[in-house]
Amino acid sequence: MDRRKFLKAGSAAVAAGVMAGCGGGVVPSVEGATPKYLILACDGGGMRGYLSSLIMQRLSQDCGIFGANNQSINLYAGTSTGGLIALGLAFGKSIDDVVTLYKNDGAQIFSPLAAQLDCVSSSSSSSSVDVTAVWQALFDDIAVPSVRTVVEGFIPGNPTLGSLPNKVMVTTFQLAAQLSTGISWNPLVIDNLAGSNGAPTYLYDAALSTSAAPVYFPPYNHPTFGWCSDGGLFANNPSPQAVARAIETGTPMANISLLSIGTGFTNASFSVTEDKRVCNGLKSWVWFEQEGQTPPFPLLNGIMDSVAATNDYLCSQLLGNRYLRINPVLPKSVALDDYSPATLQMFEDTATALFASTEWSTVKTWVTQNFKV
Repeated sequence: MDRRKFLKAGSAAVAAGVMAGCGGGVVPSVEGATPKYLILACDGGGMRGYLSSLIMQRLSQDCGIFGANNQSINLYAGTSTGGLIALGLAFGKSIDDVVTLYKNDGAQIFSPLAAQLDCVSSSSSSSSVDVTAVWQALFDDIAVPSVRTVVEGFIPGNPTLGSLPNKVMVTTFQLAAQLSTGISWNPLVIDNLAGSNGAPTYLYDAALSTSAAPVYFPPYNHPTFGWCSDGGLFANNPSPQAVARAIETGTPMANISLLSIGTGFTNASFSVTEDKRVCNGLKSWVWFEQEGQTPPFPLLNGIMDSVAATNDYLCSQLLGNRYLRINPVLPKSVALDDYSPATLQMFEDTATALFASTEWSTVKTWVTQNFKV
């Protein structure tokens, strides 16, 4: 199926649901109709997935959201690190296992890439090395250790998505898809929902396709969908894509409740002055070090942050009070690959402050009313 058509069809289906079901984007609950359809959507963000997992662990302790074998939730959706979480929970891993994975194995996921000679171009007439090497991926997915070996150790056996006990959806970005219009890059969701051509996908292929963050990891060659990069390029917050897929497979939008878990928000900015604005080119947008409130690789971070915020707004309008997003503010910007003890402690401190706040009481009330079967 042409996924570009799917995305358009999904948006049309959502819009049709709004027109048919409500005014102003708030859909009233349907009493006496089909049961609630619960979606848990997890953002991308590298090691910030540790904060997401801590939030879900506390929700499990306080509200029991997962149930036996995690089957209280109808659809797990995720992007990048959130895709890894979604796949683990859909497989049946406990949220405690996920928390332990991030805390103990983050350094294994972000293991430095050995020098790749074929990433370095040099002239036969000169011994100087071209700067191309600077732009190679920082990490890989094939060495030991790597993101692949971590996933293999966490979920043994490489099951297909279709064999999982729960429904799951992850996002990825095809770099050269065969479309009806020709070869083009293409946003894609891989899932095991009814009638999906993603159900035969092996879990490792889904995990590596959704988490191939540009600059950090090389593209991943999915055996069916070809070369893929991180789904955060179009859906770092995959909430509306999950809603669209649920509607496409026959779920009334009025029955959907969605809990969106972010990976922490940082007040980021991009400093520009009139006298230097013409110098804000490639170097400024892809610079790999933190500078003040500007995060590393600001172009990539800006895309992911803005898409996540846009999708948050879209779902809040479509689902009204049946949608909740949890995304606490972080005291400083965190790179995707920062697994330092100080950063892990910051995530724990941020979560602890959230749990002690009045906001957490509001969260628990919402979950009890809207995210319980």
